Amino acid sequence: MLKRNHDSLTGSEYGRGSSHLWTGPLRSLSTSLAIIVLLPLALAAQIPSPTVTGIPQATVYGSGYQVPLEFEGERAPADQVSLSMGVSTLYDDNVLGSNSERLADEALSFDARLGIERRTKRLTLSLGYVPFFLLYRQTTSYDRVNHAANLRLSYRLSPHFVVGLQETLDYQNGIYPTLSEQPILSGPPSPTGLNGIIIPYSIRTLTDISGLYLSFLKSRRTSITLTGGYNQSKYGRAQQNPNLPLYNGNGLSGGLTLQHYINAHTSVGVLMLHQDTVYQGGLIFGTRQRTQIESGYLSLASEVSPSVTISLFGGPQYVRSIDQASPAAALSAHFQSSGGGSITKQVRKTALDLSITRSVTDGGGLYTSVLNTRALFGARRRLVGRWEASLNVGAAREDASLFRSVNGRIDGLIGGVILSRPLLRQGSTLRISYDYMHQLCTGPLPAIANFDRNQVAVGFDYQLKGLNFGR
Repeated sequence: MLKRNHDSLTGSEYGRGSSHLWTGPLRSLSTSLAIIVLLPLALAAQIPSPTVTGIPQATVYGSGYQVPLEFEGERAPADQVSLSMGVSTLYDDNVLGSNSERLADEALSFDARLGIERRTKRLTLSLGYVPFFLLYRQTTSYDRVNHAANLRLSYRLSPHFVVGLQETLDYQNGIYPTLSEQPILSGPPSPTGLNGIIIPYSIRTLTDISGLYLSFLKSRRTSITLTGGYNQSKYGRAQQNPNLPLYNGNGLSGGLTLQHYINAHTSVGVLMLHQDTVYQGGLIFGTRQRTQIESGYLSLASEVSPSVTISLFGGPQYVRSIDQASPAAALSAHFQSSGGGSITKQVRKTALDLSITRSVTDGGGLYTSVLNTRALFGARRRLVGRWEASLNVGAAREDASLFRSVNGRIDGLIGGVILSRPLLRQGSTLRISYDYMHQLCTGPLPAIANFDRNQVAVGFDYQLKGLNFGR
C-alpha cells in the first residue's frame, strides 16, 4: 500500500506540471558537455607548448578553488579522457527520508564516470560527469537517471589576464549521499556555495552553481580578480505531503578579490562580495522573499610545511530583506559576524582536511536565508593489502533567528566511509560503503523534515583505458 501511494504521489500533478522544470537544465547540460568535449581539442591545435600552469595551494578565501584531497606525491592524470563504469547493490533503511513512514528497500545502482583533464601553457580544463541510475525492488518512483557534473576551465589571455569558468550541477531523485562518488575536496569552500548538508523533504532536487572570473596578474605576487556568479536550487513536492512546498532560490553575486603573496608560501587577501537572492514558495516567510547580503573578508593562507596548508578568514556581513511578503520575513538584526578556516595535511599514507565556517547562507529549501555554522572533515588512509579507506563527515546548524517572528533551528549530520581495493584485473576496484544521515528540526517546520537514514552498498568499478591528448 505504501508503494502504491508513493507512486501515485510522484506521478500526479507534480509529475505532469513540472516536467519542463527539469528537462530544460538537463538539455543545457547535454549541450554544454558536447561543447566541453570538443573545446580542448580545438584549443590544443592553437597552443604548441604543453607546459602545465597550476594554481598555488595557498589560495585565500573567496576564490572557491578546491582540489581533491590527495596523498603526498599523488597527482591526478593530466591530458587525458577517462571513462569508468560501476555497478553496486545496496540496502537502504529509509528510502523516503521520513521517520513517520519508514520504508526499507534494496536496489541496484549503475553508473558511469567521464573525466577530462587538459593542462597546457594557457589552458587548464577539468571536467567530471557522473550519470547514475538506481533500480529499487519495491519503490519505482526513483527509477530515473541522476546527474552530477563539475567543470573548471581557465584560459590565459595574456601574461597578465586569465579568464575562467566554474560550474557545478547536481540533479537527483530521492536522497543519495555518495553514490555519485564525488571526491573529498580540500581547502576553503566557496562563499557563494549552496547548503550541502541540510536535506529537504523533496522528491527531486536540482542545484546549479556557476561563475565567471577575470584575474589581472599585476605581478608575481599580486592579483586582482573580478567574479560574477549565478546559483539556483529547485525542489519537487514533499514526498509525503504535496501541500508542503519548499523554497526555490535564484541568486546572483558579484565580487572583488585582492590577493598578495608575502612570500612564496604565504598570502593575504581582501574579498568584497555582493549577493542578491530571490526565494519563492515555502511555508515560513510567505511565497516570496528577496535577500541581499554584503560581505567583507580579510583572509590569510599559508603552506606552513610541505604537507600542511592552512586558511583563515573573517569579517562582517550586512543582511537585509526587501519585498517581503510576510511580517515574519522582517529582519531582527542586520550585521552578522562571519568567519572560519581550514587545514589540510597530506603525507604518504594519510590525507586529512578540516574546515569550519560561520556565515549567512541559503536554508536548503526549508528556510530562506539562515545563519549557518558547519564543520566538514575528510580523511583518506592507505591500509594493508592495497586497501584504502575514505571518511567524510559533515555537521551543520541552521539558525533562522535572523527574522523577528521565527525561532527555528535545524541540526544536520552526514557521514560516510568507503573501503576500496584494486582487484586482480587491472582497472577494476571493489568498493564497500556505509552512509548515515540525521536531521532534527525545532520550530515551525513540519515533522517530516526530521529523519534518520542508513545505507550499505557493495560495488565494483571498472576503469577503461584512458585516451591521451596528442602532444
